[in-house]
Amino acid sequence: MDARLLDVIIGVIAFLILIALLAILPIVMTAGIAYIAAIIVFILFLSGAGYLVNEKIA
Repeated sequence: MDARLLDVIIGVIAFLILIALLAILPIVMTAGIAYIAAIIVFILFLSGAGYLVNEKIA
């Protein structure tokens, strides 16, 4: 698969995960902590996906 297309797909999936976490986590935990947790999960997901894509391409 083309690396650019894979990056776009990962970006869209990460954005959908972020939206879902922003909607669900405040129900479960305190709002401030929930938003920070959602952003941290989003960053970790993008970092992990980028690492795997770089290893797959190289």
